[in-house]
Amino acid sequence: MMLLRNLGRTLRFVSGACLASLLIVAPLNFGSTRPGGPALIALVCAAATVLWAASLVLSHRRPEVPIAAASAAAAFMLAALPWLTGIAQPTPTADFTQTHFAHVTARWPVGILSLPPSAALLLLPALVAAFLPLIDLARERFWSRTFAFSIVLAATLVGLLAFAQNHTEATGIYWREDGRMPGTFSGTFFHHTSAGAFFNTAWPMAFAFTWLGWHTPRHSVASRLLTALAAFALVFLLAAHGSHVARFPLFAALLVAPLLIFGLGVKISGSHSWLYVVAGASALLMCVFIGGRADSIGARWSALFVPAEARLIQPPESAWPTLLRDDLAIPYTSHPGWFGDRMFGWRAALDAIAERPLTGHGPGNWMGAASQHSTDPFVRTFYQFLQFAHQDPLQSAVEWGLPAALSFWSLLIGALAVVAHRRLRQRISPLDAQSALAFAAGCGLAAVLLQSQLDFPLQIPAVALNAVALAALCWAAALPSPVA
Repeated sequence: MMLLRNLGRTLRFVSGACLASLLIVAPLNFGSTRPGGPALIALVCAAATVLWAASLVLSHRRPEVPIAAASAAAAFMLAALPWLTGIAQPTPTADFTQTHFAHVTARWPVGILSLPPSAALLLLPALVAAFLPLIDLARERFWSRTFAFSIVLAATLVGLLAFAQNHTEATGIYWREDGRMPGTFSGTFFHHTSAGAFFNTAWPMAFAFTWLGWHTPRHSVASRLLTALAAFALVFLLAAHGSHVARFPLFAALLVAPLLIFGLGVKISGSHSWLYVVAGASALLMCVFIGGRADSIGARWSALFVPAEARLIQPPESAWPTLLRDDLAIPYTSHPGWFGDRMFGWRAALDAIAERPLTGHGPGNWMGAASQHSTDPFVRTFYQFLQFAHQDPLQSAVEWGLPAALSFWSLLIGALAVVAHRRLRQRISPLDAQSALAFAAGCGLAAVLLQSQLDFPLQIPAVALNAVALAALCWAAALPSPVA
């Protein structure tokens, strides 16, 4: 009996180690957007879940997971059965879109999200299943800190790569010469908006580590060193975040920053405290300018206030081949303004959902659904709109159907509700370490979910994995910590 219990503990540890390692490997593997990346995440999440379940059996213990979270995960699996069993069939992609996307892929092979239907079919169910071991493990102080540390470490490494690439004027990610993407990139992410979402999952955790180190008696050199490293990671992550050209991730970060500061009970008083604030802000600005992106960032923000060109009359599909410009898109044919072509993408998503509300059009099959429900030239030709609806809740409903999408999003939104409710119950008193990490995780998750209303952060596998880990840290805060 004791042998089985020890084996159960070993399997539980291996399960947590697999998940923590994946939080580091997935972002460094090109954001897991390259061939094999999504499958790797799905495989490791599935393996970790099986190991965790086996540890429960061997240890004769029940899983410590909130009923609401377990019910939402079960509801998703039930709603996904038509696709997991092969009963449902995906919507075919229109001929023009299929041919055009082949040309885009041939032109910029590394600029395309490599998420074929087979990988998409496995990825989201595996992430939902991983919610259970992540929540159960995150109740323990060791695992909650390990998961949070893994997220911060991976983001710091991505930021270091981004700064190195900018200074060496690298022509491709990891200094590769092949398949250069049109435009710029940040670290291991080809899309700046994805890099911004990824940094938003990490810097609140670095802030929490810094705050915890500052408020914990530092009796050793090691504890002082860890606090200094956390502060460095915080400043560096914010600098890396501010050094890319995506706008909305920065806006989301500015919205959650006051919430994070107030929610953790951070008090800025006394001359020494203000000196630290000024020093941190100065270091942040210095890093941004050293990154050499000030001009690009300023140009991107100034573009918001430049009057849009007059909208053209949308040409028929038969005329599209003659209107394609060099980057294989047909610009200036849609509605101008802040939301611009997103409105046409959202309209296509709503029409697609209305046609197949229960099962959706197939995992990873946004392009097929949009090609059948949109006549907008830009949405049908621009490589990002070919892949993303630029609104994650709508895209998940298009691909998986409303029941599955609602179940998945209830796991994420429910996590925010849990951590907010817990913080309100504690009033404004300072938080303990476990609660502080959970609150920081909620702030990071809130920033990503806010961005997902206008962009596609959760379509990037590494960002989706981080979002699931953050949500699990929030859910775990609703459970009592195990007795040591």
